[in-house]
Amino acid sequence: MDKSSSVTKGSEMSRDESSRKSLREEIVELRAEKESLEEELRSLRSHLSASENQIKAIRGSVTYRVGSLVVNSRTPRGLVRLPWRLLKIYMEYKSRQSKKIGQEVGGEPEREEDLVDNRPVYDQLWVGFYDSGRKTESLEVDAFQKNFLESKQLSAAAGEVFEFFLPFDSGLPPFSLDEEFSITVNELTRKGKVLCSRELKSPVNSYRSAHAYIGNDSLGLSFVHHVSSSSCDGLKLEFRISDSGSLDEGAKKFSEVRYRTLSPGVSVIVPSYKGEGTIIRCLNYLANQTLESERYEVIVVLNGYPDSSESLIADFMKQYPDLDVKVLKTEVPSAGNARNLGLSSAVFEYTTFVDDDDFVSENYLESMWRGGSYDHISIASVLDVDASGEVHDNVINQQLENAKNYKACRYADISSVLTMNACKMLPTSLASQLCYNSQLRSGEDVCYFTRYITRFSPGINLSPVRSKATYYRFLSSQSVSRQPASFDFNVEQRLGVIQSIDRCLPFVGDKEGREFLVSKIMAQSSFMQTYLENHRDEVGRYASLVQMEPVNFRYDKHVASSLSEVIVYSYCFAPYVDTAGIVMAKRIREEGVPVDVVCNTMAGVRDVDDRLDRITAGLIGRQITINGRPSFSSWPEIKHFADNAQKSVLKIEKSRKPYQVIYSRAMWVASHFAAVLHKIREPDVVWRAEFSDPILRDVNGNDRDVELELGWLKSSGVLTALSKRGIEVPETKNLFFWCEFLVYTLADEIIFTNENQLQYMLSYSGLTSEEISSVKAKSVVQHHPSLPKEFYNISNPMYELDEDVVNIAYFGGFYATRGLSEIFSLLSKFSGSLGRIHFHVFTSDREKVLSEALSLGISRNVSVNSYVAFVDFLALTNQFDCLLVNDAITSEVKSINPYLPSKLSDYMGSESDVWAVVEEGSVLHKISDSDESGRILMSRSGDQESHMDVMHKLLERKFGDA
Repeated sequence: MDKSSSVTKGSEMSRDESSRKSLREEIVELRAEKESLEEELRSLRSHLSASENQIKAIRGSVTYRVGSLVVNSRTPRGLVRLPWRLLKIYMEYKSRQSKKIGQEVGGEPEREEDLVDNRPVYDQLWVGFYDSGRKTESLEVDAFQKNFLESKQLSAAAGEVFEFFLPFDSGLPPFSLDEEFSITVNELTRKGKVLCSRELKSPVNSYRSAHAYIGNDSLGLSFVHHVSSSSCDGLKLEFRISDSGSLDEGAKKFSEVRYRTLSPGVSVIVPSYKGEGTIIRCLNYLANQTLESERYEVIVVLNGYPDSSESLIADFMKQYPDLDVKVLKTEVPSAGNARNLGLSSAVFEYTTFVDDDDFVSENYLESMWRGGSYDHISIASVLDVDASGEVHDNVINQQLENAKNYKACRYADISSVLTMNACKMLPTSLASQLCYNSQLRSGEDVCYFTRYITRFSPGINLSPVRSKATYYRFLSSQSVSRQPASFDFNVEQRLGVIQSIDRCLPFVGDKEGREFLVSKIMAQSSFMQTYLENHRDEVGRYASLVQMEPVNFRYDKHVASSLSEVIVYSYCFAPYVDTAGIVMAKRIREEGVPVDVVCNTMAGVRDVDDRLDRITAGLIGRQITINGRPSFSSWPEIKHFADNAQKSVLKIEKSRKPYQVIYSRAMWVASHFAAVLHKIREPDVVWRAEFSDPILRDVNGNDRDVELELGWLKSSGVLTALSKRGIEVPETKNLFFWCEFLVYTLADEIIFTNENQLQYMLSYSGLTSEEISSVKAKSVVQHHPSLPKEFYNISNPMYELDEDVVNIAYFGGFYATRGLSEIFSLLSKFSGSLGRIHFHVFTSDREKVLSEALSLGISRNVSVNSYVAFVDFLALTNQFDCLLVNDAITSEVKSINPYLPSKLSDYMGSESDVWAVVEEGSVLHKISDSDESGRILMSRSGDQESHMDVMHKLLERKFGDA
């Protein structure tokens, strides 16, 4: 009985196992088919995009435009205007041609899709900062229908201003803000009769941009209503949403609306930090205003370590009992935080800020309030007061004096005054939608007002300037803006301000607002530029900070271009996705020196990933892109790049001093030919040339055989330069030979990526022993650089892993000299003991790998994926248990292995273990053998026992057994 039962169970288990195995194989096949179809779809989309671009190019071409113009100019009037139109097309063509020689990369990002609302701000619904600590009242809301809510009636009187808030729950609105909805405000008599109604409709402003303008603070829907009916006794709100939506669920979160009443007048907010020496003078001027005392309040916010200010203010309040003075206290020593507290406590319709060591003229508040408007910022004159009490004019005030007579004042006319706290009045309801960034140690006013102006696009009211209303600004040597130069103040603190406002740029719709925001970024960056000009050893430190934050406006390019003394020739360069270009970018980052770059377009042969710009952010100034057909070995295209690169650099050097250093890097040989022309033109410039791999000899040890024009070498001065140095001119026309030879003879420093490469390349160079010694004397070996850990966290790709297996990743192509066949055959042979080993292959040779895995019966152990972008690749390397890198096998064709896989540097920057499959004597072998970190597990190519040993070690590391 037991034996029969056991046999039955065994048979059932066998069938289940067989069924599971069949199902797994079917899943693998279906996954492969799905990926194949996705690849085909991507290809079709790429072709469609290319066709669309081709059509656009044709329609934008001179031939098409001229033909269309002639065909459509058959009327007398058309014929008369034809010559002028043809001239315009010709001028545009000439302009484009001049740019094609060398285009500079840079500029602003595309504007994100956000609401463009031309209604006055008073008539708009806004998503803004909601301060739960703000003094507000609750207004209950009842649900009457699926899509209709109504509030209770609240008391109201003519002239009052009501600010309403619908707080979001955990950052989420109570209903979809994409739905069509409306809010109606009814003004009522005491008996409930509707006197007038005002409807505010969707769309809602600034929901998509809230994170940029407000950050992670609490959010809420906000709107304002001015009570206009003289006999009004109350207000009632109605909420309606389209039939497709529902307020049923929303009403539960929406059970109350918050509101506060703002009276006609001005709230004056005075942040004070250790202001005992000046606060009373400030208050005395505020007490003696021509504006009626019932029309304004003074909110003093004492922040930081207490001094005698509180008792002094108490005595002052006894002296002026009719003046409404509030005193708030916070231990946080921050003027920005103090202003936020003041805004939350304000009870008047408008707000102005006065520092505790400043004061204002007696007509200041009245002039500001009389000219108040929701769609404007009111601005008064501003004069400086020195320590002796003497009053001085300043550039800012001169701008205001000039602008007060303009028919229309633009932001650029008075740019300096717009982002300082002084001499302005804002509508309280709009001002409190934003908050000061209390994390900033300086420049919080620049950040706050830049966001205010680009969010609300206010007009400028200068009537207070014309009325001689004046803000007196005390100049102190202790002022934040007058600190001594330091990396902290001039760089770190300025970067904090820039990053805060740069996030808003994609959401600024109008041209004037964008120009204003950019001008503020540039003003902050000028502090950094001035400091770094005198502290060039700290440029790398500055760049490391810039690289950690995505950039919208490339202010860093302006800084770097002013500092650069190095020109880099890199035929392929970021943001094109190519190993050579990425390694060059990593090299620039490693050097930490600002550079300008000349590269070639790789459109059509390489994808673009703008995230790659993060690698060199802060270090790349001008980036000139030559428009030539991309080619590794076509001499006409190489010559085109070299010639036009020099034209571009000459053009740049007309407006700056000559470069001190040139750097070129090849696998793409055009880089070195461009550098040669520069070196011949400027013999004293230091030329640093890098070889990524042997140039003349391919991976099989054969010479690459492409000819160049000897006539070009003569006409460009190369042969003359060699002759002057007493160097015998080789007779060969081999393009790749000349590339190596010119570097050996003309470069001042030569960089090899490994010592084997140096030895191998010189072994076939044909140079004399004396010449080889000369080359070695100026050569250095620098392995590929690794990026800091932060770059591995830029992306967060989703990739599912089974934690019950050891997950090993391989990123790369498959060649005759490099592959995974040895490893795969072991998996097939020892599927039982190695069943918990799983390979994840990311490659362009997907079908080849899938076919091999299926033929060996290990498809359940192998997942095959397409290539991923470099930034995503970095992030993925941290997710696997181990990363496999292998040597190219060269023993049969080369005396020594000259290659070092660049992937190793990327793997070593990750947190995962590395499995190195090495060829005896290779550089990868030497590095692995000398590794003391314990991260690198090494096996030898052709040695199956060593491969098995590594896989068992990986199993033991993860599961504690082999």
